[in-house]
Amino acid sequence: MRLIWVLAALLLVAVGCSTASPSSAGDAEPSPTGQTEASASDNRETLVLPLSLYALVGDGSSGSPLAISSDRTADDLDVIAGNMANIWAQADISFSPVNTAVLTVPDDVLLAIGRGLDTDPFLAAAGSNFDVPSPGIVNGFYVREAAGVNGFAPTGRRIFFVVDEPSVHDERVSSHEVGHIFGLHHDLNNPGRLMFSGTNGTTLRPEEQAVARYIAQGLLDGAR
Repeated sequence: MRLIWVLAALLLVAVGCSTASPSSAGDAEPSPTGQTEASASDNRETLVLPLSLYALVGDGSSGSPLAISSDRTADDLDVIAGNMANIWAQADISFSPVNTAVLTVPDDVLLAIGRGLDTDPFLAAAGSNFDVPSPGIVNGFYVREAAGVNGFAPTGRRIFFVVDEPSVHDERVSSHEVGHIFGLHHDLNNPGRLMFSGTNGTTLRPEEQAVARYIAQGLLDGAR
């Protein structure tokens, strides 16, 4: 039963999620840290979602696991999670509990992600070839590389992937990909926005906050 639950947690469809095409990699355009816009409501409840972050390392089956494995540690992921919470606080969304771990997976899984953003081998192997401990409602996976992008969120799933050395801050690209899980589209006009690709912008418009909260509530209720 635990195996089935793990797979269900990874594969649950987030209905209403925006297009989750990979984020464009690009030069960072820093914006003021902590810059936020007014919340849609001053008295709204904080939504608290379980978050799990995993660094993926190879099992050595290809003969060169170190070349394709993430260099991140569980402590690194704890820091990223804390900084993600700071960004999402503007929408009154928080993450708890936060689980972090280094996860050993077949080398071909990492190679498929690194070469072409192909997550099918990963999804097929999860729960059978390897266990995903303590999955959350939102799950992030950190890899050495991902076909030249900073990160991506597969369409219709509650998972995202981020590379070891993105061109933007770790927490920013992670939060951007979570934005896709929460149903947000790319912002094409303002580099200061969280949903603009390839910059360090972190702000969310009030309407984006409302959409993100709606989807997050649906995930908490098991309706999405």
